[in-house]
Amino acid sequence: MVGKDGQVSGWQRVGQLLFSPGKVFPALAAQHWLKPALLLVGLNLLLAGIIAPKTAAFAAWLVKQGAAQVPPEKLAEVQALAPKAAVSGLFVGALVVPWVTWVAVAALLQLFVVLSAREASFGALFTVAVYGYLPVFLRTVIANLLFLVTPLENLTMRSQLSLAVFLPPQKSFSYFFLANCSPFTWWSLVLWGVGGAAVMKARPGTVTAYLFALWLLLALALARLSSLAPAPPGV
Repeated sequence: MVGKDGQVSGWQRVGQLLFSPGKVFPALAAQHWLKPALLLVGLNLLLAGIIAPKTAAFAAWLVKQGAAQVPPEKLAEVQALAPKAAVSGLFVGALVVPWVTWVAVAALLQLFVVLSAREASFGALFTVAVYGYLPVFLRTVIANLLFLVTPLENLTMRSQLSLAVFLPPQKSFSYFFLANCSPFTWWSLVLWGVGGAAVMKARPGTVTAYLFALWLLLALALARLSSLAPAPPGV
């Protein structure tokens, strides 16, 4: 909705950001990143608090399923520590992962600026990284909802809203590569490319292609490492 003073409402601004980023990013990039960043991190921590009990129960279930791999004298200790460690890791991830992502994206956009001899401040690019993170956050919301309604014994079969949903869980390079192929990640890459291009006055397609190429290299590397690692229970 548009207010009486002609101001665009917050929800309409979100819609423009997600579906018409070229129209809204020039104005958003001029704003400071602190408020949206704190809002997203706060919501991330809230989601972590909601799924914390299920996360603890899942960790305890995994220990129980893999009890044969734990020395009998250590079993009670592991059963007590695993849920606490899982919940602690959940909150640390909810707090740290967004910041790491934003810094990495802003740094990669800054590298493009240097390589292409353009001009753009790191602060503006960081703002782009924060706003472009919205589809990734949306994926987190959906994944957490699925986590809450999925029985414990089926949680190891989740594909994390990726193209791996079309394959049965398996320890293979192709499966792990498809597990990294999330439409929500691609959506954010497009937003970061369009937003970065708006800040540095470059062609959106060029910046987006640059980010997708870097993502592809990372996805291939992660898939290779995952295929070499020991298989988790249930896969």
